[in-house]
Order: sequence, then C-alpha cells, then structure tokens
Amino acid sequence: MLVVMRHAESLATERRRHLEQVNSGDVLLGLDMRDVDVPLTPEGRGHALLTGRRLNDWGPFDVLYVSPYMRTLQTAEEVLGELLHRPAVIKEERLREKEWGVLEGLTKHGIRLRHPDEHERRKRVGKYFYRPPGGESYADVNLRVHSVIGTLVREHPGLRVLVITHQVVLLSFRKLLERMDEEDILALDRQDEARPASLLVYELGERDGRKGVLVRKHWNLVLYDRAAVPRPAAL
Repeated sequence: MLVVMRHAESLATERRRHLEQVNSGDVLLGLDMRDVDVPLTPEGRGHALLTGRRLNDWGPFDVLYVSPYMRTLQTAEEVLGELLHRPAVIKEERLREKEWGVLEGLTKHGIRLRHPDEHERRKRVGKYFYRPPGGESYADVNLRVHSVIGTLVREHPGLRVLVITHQVVLLSFRKLLERMDEEDILALDRQDEARPASLLVYELGERDGRKGVLVRKHWNLVLYDRAAVPRPAAL
C-alpha cells in the first residue's frame, strides 16, 4: 500500500485564502520567512493529529517518507504521535514543494505588478510547462518524483509506505502512476485540488490486464472531522 498525504493547513495557505476572500491588493503574502520554514496553523496541527489517529485503521506502516519543509515535518510529528506503530522515518528532499523562484512569497496581484513579463510568459507557455526564473515547472517536479517512485519500488517492495509531502507532488504521483497528461493534471488541479491533510491511496491490484500494479483507491480523502479538532491549550 502507498498512502501519499498532503501537509495540513499552513500559515501560507491560511494567509493566501484570507487575501483572496477580501480581494486584497497586497503584493506580498506578508510572511517574513523562507517557504521551507512556513509552519502549520494551530488548526492544521489538529487536522494532522486526527488524521494520524485515523491512519491506524490503514496501518501499520513500515516506513514514512517526508519532505524536509517545516509544514510537512510538523504534519509528520502530529501523525507519528498518534500512530500505534512507529515506522522508520526518512527525510527526502526530492519530495519538497515545487520551487517558485522569483515568484516566491508573491500574491497573484504581486506577480502581475512586479514581474509583468513573467506573468505574460506564463500565460503563453501554460501553467504546466512554465518555469519561473530560479524555480521549477510541473514537469520538473515530475522528474524527481519519478526518481522517488523508483526508490520506493526498489527498497520497499510489498511494504506499507506513508509519504507526507505537498500539493504539486501529489499531482506528480498521479501523473506518473496513472499516466495522466498535461490536460488531465490541469483539470484535476482546477476542479479537485488536494485539500490540506488529504490522502491519495494506492493498493496493489490489476489495471489494463496487468497484475501487481498500484491502483488508486482514493483521492482527496479527508479523515479528520473539523468539529472534533482539539483546541490549543489556553495560555
């Protein structure tokens, strides 16, 4: 079994959602930190904790691969605290978030204002193949995820593997394991984006006449109940 989990709600996700709701003209997200250092919100930690508790129904897992970003490490911390069986933990840089280069920390309005040429180039090239200066395209992320899949197949055959990573990386897993094309991925990203702390689940099965292949069982599966999220302790 392979379970790929998106990190729980981060400070950047919360901030971006707020700015879009109020139709803000802000140029920057307003987070004075590197993308790698962005933490979870308190609510996000609660979602990760509850997901970890429910993951016991799917385990025990033999190994956990996790992106080295703060938000994924904190998600893993909460999940591991609830698992009855602690798997081996491997920090894997190839699972890191898509790198945004010069666009990091900017809002959509900020990109148009500060990098109008890049805004136009992205429209011309398309979201999938566009690579910002100093950053990556979706296709670039696919290359490193392809390498990760090779590692999982080689080193953990027949085992139960849990991966905690980022939204674009989840799309790459689907693209590679299900042989999806550019249009399929962009439609999925547009219509059914992976929610924070959601799961992508594969099990060994049969597909297109081939046996022993990973077959998707769930996408965007949420195990936590928002109403049951533990409240942070009072100061």
